Amino acid sequence: MTFHLRSLAVIVALLAASGVRAEPANPLSDRWSVSLGGFLLATDTEVRVDGTAGQNGTEFDVERELGFHDSDRFRIDAYWRFRPNHKLRVMYFDTRRSAERQIDDEITFRNTTFPAGTGIESSFDTTVAELAYEWAFLKNDRYEVAATIGIHNLRFDLDLRTTGGQQVSTSASANGPLPVLGLRGIWRLSDRFYVDGQVQYFQISIDPYDGRIEDYNASIVWQAFDRVGFGVGYNAFVTRLDVDDDNFDGRLRWQYDGARIFLVASF
Repeated sequence: MTFHLRSLAVIVALLAASGVRAEPANPLSDRWSVSLGGFLLATDTEVRVDGTAGQNGTEFDVERELGFHDSDRFRIDAYWRFRPNHKLRVMYFDTRRSAERQIDDEITFRNTTFPAGTGIESSFDTTVAELAYEWAFLKNDRYEVAATIGIHNLRFDLDLRTTGGQQVSTSASANGPLPVLGLRGIWRLSDRFYVDGQVQYFQISIDPYDGRIEDYNASIVWQAFDRVGFGVGYNAFVTRLDVDDDNFDGRLRWQYDGARIFLVASF
C-alpha cells in the first residue's frame, strides 16, 4: 500500500502544480471523479464448506482459528456524471492474507478433516468490485440525494494445506455478481468541504445464492486544491450467504469495517 500512496502523492502534486486557478471542483456538478487511498480493515469471517454425499463441514471463525490478521489495503472509487442528475460509479479493492498455525479445534472442510493440533498453512483471497448507476431525484446547489442500483461482485478463495509430514490440501472458492439497491447523499458544507454518505442493501434468493448484503459508507472531503482534495471516511460491509455450488457448498458470513484515508481528483 505504501508504494501506491507514494505514487498517488506524486500524481496529486503534479495535478496541483499544473492546474489553472479556478473555482474549486463542485461534487454536485463535476463530470469525473477518482479517489485512491488506503483502507484500514478489520475483518470477521465465518465459513462452513460441506463435502459430497451430505457430509457437513465445520463452521469456524477464519481469523481466530487460522490466525489471519487485519490488513491495510489499497482501494479505488470513481464516477462519471454523464447527465446532470445521472452517474455511473465503480469501486474496487482486494485483500490477500496468509497465515500458518496449529489449529485449536478439529475442522472438516469439504471432504477433508484436520484434527486439532494440526499445523495448517492457509491463504484467503477476497475481491470486491462494484458497478452502479445513480439517479439524483433531489438536487440543488447545496446537496443531492440519489437512488442507486448496482452489482457487487464478491470473489473469494480459501486454501488449507497441512505443514510437515504428508501434505494434505483442499480449497473452496465462490464468485458471483450480487445486486444492491440504496441511497446516496452529498451535502456541500462550503466551497472547500463536503460530506458523502451511502446505504446499500439487498436480499437475494437466486440459485446458487441465498442471503443478503449490507453496505454503509460515510466520508468528509477537504477540497485543498481546485481539483484535488483529501478525505477520511468509514465503510462497513456485511454479506451472509448460503451457497450450493460445485466449488463451494456451505455458508459464508463475511464482514469488514474500517477507516478510509484517500485523495480525490475531480474534473
